[in-house]
Amino acid sequence: MGRRDSQRPRGRHPDRGSRKPRRPVSGDERLSRFLAFVLRHHPEEAGVELDERGAVDLDVLTQAVQQGPGFGDVTREQIERLVASGPAAARFEITEGRIRARYGHSLEQPIAYEPAEPPPFLFHGTAPETAEAILADGLKAGQRQRVHLSVDTPAAREVGRRRSRNPVILRIDTESAGKGGVRFYRGGPAVWLADDIPPECITRAE
Repeated sequence: MGRRDSQRPRGRHPDRGSRKPRRPVSGDERLSRFLAFVLRHHPEEAGVELDERGAVDLDVLTQAVQQGPGFGDVTREQIERLVASGPAAARFEITEGRIRARYGHSLEQPIAYEPAEPPPFLFHGTAPETAEAILADGLKAGQRQRVHLSVDTPAAREVGRRRSRNPVILRIDTESAGKGGVRFYRGGPAVWLADDIPPECITRAE
């Protein structure tokens, strides 16, 4: 927490009037965020171990989630319902009683995916200053294990707006990238994953 200025009068924060009120977070959204924290980033924080696909037994995960603050009443059925519909359905999947995050991993442990044949073009939305660096140096995974790509420009624009009000949409020539040895993996309905992509395979879409 930042240092409190002892000379500042109590009452309304001077910047508060210019800030937008925070949107209330639903119970399902809190649970989805916690699942992402565990399955994408820090399974050790919940005391669970992921297999090579990044999956864990759903009953084991449920018990681990119940130990988290505010999640004592969470049930397996609630997690199954969450993953079956809504935004969480694109982020997680349950197969044969095991749950995993589809993408977004920053784990040191590599997550195994089966390579897949992508569409001719995929897209990436980002801030204008970042786009210039990507066009010069290529698209790299950074803290994540793989590059994240969108299936179309509207999806890429939605992702890009997390970083800029006016994102740049880049187009990836997957055939050219594939000939250069880049592998692609299906991450979800609107998300593809890939190895690092060289700049010669990337152009501006808009």
